[in-house]
Amino acid sequence: MLFQVFRRHGPALLPVLVASACGGSDSPAELRPPDDETPVEIPARGSAATFDVATWNLDWFGDTGNGPSDEALQLRNIRDVVAGADLDLWALQEVVDQGAFDALVAAVPGHTGLVADDPSVEGGPEWYRDFGDREQKVALIWRTDALTVEGARIILTGEDHAFAGRPPLEVRVRLDPAGADIEAVIVVLHAKASDDAPSRSRRETASRALEAYLGATWPIRPVWVLGDFNDDVDTSITAGAASPYANFVGAPDWSFPTGALSLQGLSSTVGFDDVIDHHLVSDEAGAWYQAGSAEAFRVDQWIADYGSSTTDHYPVLTRYALPGG
Repeated sequence: MLFQVFRRHGPALLPVLVASACGGSDSPAELRPPDDETPVEIPARGSAATFDVATWNLDWFGDTGNGPSDEALQLRNIRDVVAGADLDLWALQEVVDQGAFDALVAAVPGHTGLVADDPSVEGGPEWYRDFGDREQKVALIWRTDALTVEGARIILTGEDHAFAGRPPLEVRVRLDPAGADIEAVIVVLHAKASDDAPSRSRRETASRALEAYLGATWPIRPVWVLGDFNDDVDTSITAGAASPYANFVGAPDWSFPTGALSLQGLSSTVGFDDVIDHHLVSDEAGAWYQAGSAEAFRVDQWIADYGSSTTDHYPVLTRYALPGG
């Protein structure tokens, strides 16, 4: 499936229509905010000359029974972050309601998106259906002038248990910001949660399966694995245990640019001490990484009651200077 390319990095225009979730699992209905509603001003992190990416767990986005209780406020805050940060690609986790997602994409001009259970995703409707309208799904939002999606599928379904019923979304893309033309792969991951030993073991199993799959399937293509890894990469959140992603940490063909955040003692969530939201890149993509650009973007500086109004995760960002761009 191809998505058309448009203009890049124009002004972040904010529409007057946002969404408010209805009761139950119904999709949000359009709601006109008060005339005095002022968008939150989030400083830009994107650059017209670079490929700027983020991962962000949205905390039950669009689910009226979990996560933030004010669905319209959550949507507005997420919209303001995506519009203000001005990045090329957002890998998202915990997208529940399709209507809320559609409203978010519509609220940020120049962007489009894809949820894991979209009919265009090979295997998506089959694997992301266990909880119906309350399923936590991974998703992508991207600038339509920064990349073109050429195909998408759910991978590693044979390791469904290791991935906690959320096998990764693989999206094949053509990157073209600022004139670059590069075939690449984006994998969106939402790993098994919890710090108990069995959960860590499942994350380790998933990590080894992912490494074997990517090495066999995409040995020379630039690959980004973006997501909520639900564990750190310096040491595990499970007390006394090594990181379940140690196989990638020690591999010559892979690196975690966001591992620097772990070594700095930073956090990617509200109320916890570890970085569990990471970017994993192949050596082809890692060669373009701009050193020092990894950031746990503390947007709670500008959004009131961030943890309860928006999400309990911070966006985690990295930047790349693509050849030919």
